[in-house]
Amino acid sequence: MVLILGALVLMAVDNRNPAALAPVRTFATMMAYPLLYGVDFPQRAYQRSSGFFSAQRQLSEENISLKQQVQVFSAQQQDLNRVLAENQRLRTMLNAAPRDTYTFLMAEIFKVAQDPVRGLVTLNKGSRDGVKESQVVLDGNKIYGQVVNVTPFDSSVMQLIDREHSIPVQNQRTGERGLANGHGRGMPLEIKNLPASSTVKEGDVFVSSGLGGLFPAGYEVAKVLPKGVEFKQGDLFATVWAMPLVDYEAVREVLLVRGKASDETVQPAGGN
Repeated sequence: MVLILGALVLMAVDNRNPAALAPVRTFATMMAYPLLYGVDFPQRAYQRSSGFFSAQRQLSEENISLKQQVQVFSAQQQDLNRVLAENQRLRTMLNAAPRDTYTFLMAEIFKVAQDPVRGLVTLNKGSRDGVKESQVVLDGNKIYGQVVNVTPFDSSVMQLIDREHSIPVQNQRTGERGLANGHGRGMPLEIKNLPASSTVKEGDVFVSSGLGGLFPAGYEVAKVLPKGVEFKQGDLFATVWAMPLVDYEAVREVLLVRGKASDETVQPAGGN
């Protein structure tokens, strides 16, 4: 009751003369501030902490999203690098193609025969793409092999290293002609029909001679190995071993070539 009467008296005095109670209001405010601060502190602490954790959660989500984007961009960059490398390789192969007298078709190797003495692969192009038997296959400026079987959807290619494959060749340095025969995967080619008087030597490069009309002339075939030349007394021909210049383990795309004049592949003159 006393407090109520005191409050009424203060209200009356403050109404008549506000300046008289200014020190009292200031003192009361100072005394009440700790209480007001203590009452308001939990609410402010909650708001700050919730805002902090909300910001942390948002940053964490953004960080995860950015990491995912980085992974996607990295994969896209890797794919782009692969495409650029393939495009560069294809440009090299197309620049090496005999455009004036031949048509050409790109194909991808998707199967390799497991027989160690054979050099057979399957391409993803077939008769519906215009592929025909005995069609020449290039790896850039190198002879890869020739088509031996065709279905509507794929085709089989016999590589130069196949034991049943042969190709007319010519020594790039001397012009001497011979026949390069395969001996199986991982084995060098044997250059036959070079006379015992031949001047062939280590490091000589043999290219396709163009004889028979199947393989275009001037495309690299093999390089004579160190100690790859033997001249045996009494033999009419030299024994020459040369390593194919195509890296058969690395090649994934090849170029199929066909003559333009008749739009038909010329049959090989022996050897296959």
